[in-house]
Amino acid sequence: QGRAFYVQVERCYGISDQVVSVRLEEEKYVKCSEQVKAGIERYFDGQLLVDIVNVPALYALEVRLMPDDAHPRHGKRFVGQDAEAIGCRTIFSKVTSKRWPKVDALVQQLESFCRVPVRIILLGRELRPESPHSRRAPASVRSAANGPVCGGVAARNKGAPQDEPQGHATIILKHSKGFLKELHTNAVGEAEASLFPGNFMLTCEADSNYDRLSPEVIAVPSRFALMELRITASMKKRCVFLVVDHLGRPFPRFPLRLRSKESADRLQPISVQTKVNGRGKARLGRGIWIASYDAGEDEPRDTWPVQPVHIEFEVQEAEVPQFFRICVNRIRFSCDIMLRTRFQEPVALCPFKVRSANGDRAIAHGQSTDIGLASCDLPVGRFAFWLEAVESSPFVPQQFEVVVKDDASFTPLERQVETKSADVVLHLITPDGEAAAGCMFHLSPQFSGGGGAQPWEMSMKTDSSGCATASMCLLEPYVFSIKELGKASEYMPQEFTFLTDRRHITVVVARTVLGPIPERNVVLAVDASGSMGAYLADVKAALNLALVQQLHRSPGRTFNIVACTGNQMDFHPGLVESTPQTIENAMRFCEAIEPGGASNLFEAIRHAFKSLEVQAVYLITDGKCELGETFLTKVRALYLQHPGRPKVHTVGINCVPQRLTHRGLQAVAAMTQGTFRPVCLQQDEVDPLTQVAAAARHAGVGGGPSGMDLSEAGRFPGGGGTTTEEEYSGEEDFNE
Repeated sequence: QGRAFYVQVERCYGISDQVVSVRLEEEKYVKCSEQVKAGIERYFDGQLLVDIVNVPALYALEVRLMPDDAHPRHGKRFVGQDAEAIGCRTIFSKVTSKRWPKVDALVQQLESFCRVPVRIILLGRELRPESPHSRRAPASVRSAANGPVCGGVAARNKGAPQDEPQGHATIILKHSKGFLKELHTNAVGEAEASLFPGNFMLTCEADSNYDRLSPEVIAVPSRFALMELRITASMKKRCVFLVVDHLGRPFPRFPLRLRSKESADRLQPISVQTKVNGRGKARLGRGIWIASYDAGEDEPRDTWPVQPVHIEFEVQEAEVPQFFRICVNRIRFSCDIMLRTRFQEPVALCPFKVRSANGDRAIAHGQSTDIGLASCDLPVGRFAFWLEAVESSPFVPQQFEVVVKDDASFTPLERQVETKSADVVLHLITPDGEAAAGCMFHLSPQFSGGGGAQPWEMSMKTDSSGCATASMCLLEPYVFSIKELGKASEYMPQEFTFLTDRRHITVVVARTVLGPIPERNVVLAVDASGSMGAYLADVKAALNLALVQQLHRSPGRTFNIVACTGNQMDFHPGLVESTPQTIENAMRFCEAIEPGGASNLFEAIRHAFKSLEVQAVYLITDGKCELGETFLTKVRALYLQHPGRPKVHTVGINCVPQRLTHRGLQAVAAMTQGTFRPVCLQQDEVDPLTQVAAAARHAGVGGGPSGMDLSEAGRFPGGGGTTTEEEYSGEEDFNE
């Protein structure tokens, strides 16, 4: 360890005259030893010396790795067994192998054994912050083959660079004989390797931020000792490019190709695309570079927006960033045409072509953007712009003229595009996904066609699958409305404005809480438990609407209203005639219903079945109660015991389709030959403390906060009540 070494070649020489019984060609030994010496020294770049020693031994041709202190120049030579005795390594022996040595095999063994530890510390030159006073004019661009020369004074850097360790960088070591090795520095900029003696060229990765390494070549000596080197990496320079045309205007989205003139075989070309302001950035190494137009592989020469570009510029040794202004002669100009419909909707993703005025030659083609911008590069002249809308597109194919002038102005800047009229199928569904069959609705344009005429209106009705077909102008606003009919209807009134570019659209319509009531003697049962507090205002409005529209002024009809909570509360002990006075009293009763307590639907049905004349019961609930097999068995028995077999029409509020509540209410309706009506209502925000206070006032408790009995809070949401089967089912029905 720590000792220098060399290669000793021991050859047979000077005994040919002393032997007569054997054949010995000393010239061959001399020639072979000289070839071995030349080959080893050439491969190891002269860093591993070879010394030839003549020995008076028959057939001797030995190659040994010797310590430098055993060199004959020190006055004593070690050969044969003497060399092995001092620990020399024998690489080759002709006496042992019975063959002549091969230089390639010897070099391979020496390369593997003669490894020298090398530690490289990589330092980088970072720029010091530049003061505003040190700024200079842009560096000059030598010449432009297609435009005027742009000049300037070269910037000079007065700040000294700072060398700092460069961690996590890659250094490439290349030997002259093809050996290649990559070194990766650690966090403190150090990298270690075992190298054989010779000269190694140091380079950086082509896509790294490092330009050159100094020194560029290191010589690894023939010494088994740690060799520590400090390598300084100069950073590639930050270069800013401003591309302007011959009119002095920035050239946006210009594809710039930068190629090193001096290292074209080693460095790949760099592509830079300018931004909207015509500027682009890149890191470049020092030297002469060539800027040109970066045309695509499939881009013909006649479609280039500029004349051929060949501009040479120099990235200087100064450490400050450089600014280059590149002038190009433009032969095509950017034309951005905004395509809009009559109602300012963008003509998005529509293909187009630009042809010559007579239409015999294609000039440009493309597709409009999401905002309806059609961008293309056109030369000076008149052209035909073809909007090539496909069959499924909502736009009408059309043609218009585009004029480009030599000052880069063009017309038109904006173009109105007509849209198609098509048969649009409207799929009406309820919020629970069922088809809204037999829904009467109206469709009309939001704006008139001009001349002060009123917009026309279409009256339509969906079929059994909830579909209706209307002839509409695509991407024009229409008003969809379900109007108030003044009588019981299946769907709630609603109105909204929409526009579409499709041939099939889906519209969600909401059912009314209570549809038409055909029976003469009915009981309206309302679940007034705490969980219904969020919907009770809408339910009250639906009850009042049914009383006014369907039961008011209907001679011979009887009704009753039951509010079902823990204790059943009814409007009247039995069915009453639908007179103006009873209707008014029933509406007051509905307004007095307050939410609270737990649901008991079976008691509500049993209470409604007390009247023998009742024909139907309309049960409005959210289903937050027990709806299992026990409940259904009790309802079945109650139904079969009643002589009139009254139907139970269930109205489920916000029930998730095909979950326990939905299936339970559907089973009750099917069992009694009634109908199940799923309804979706928006939940109102309800404050439980407000409900407690209201219930306390209704019960006659003291008028202030000190008079409220908070122990009654269990009757309201969050305070207990019957646990439903859904909460135990594990079917994720908690939020129903």
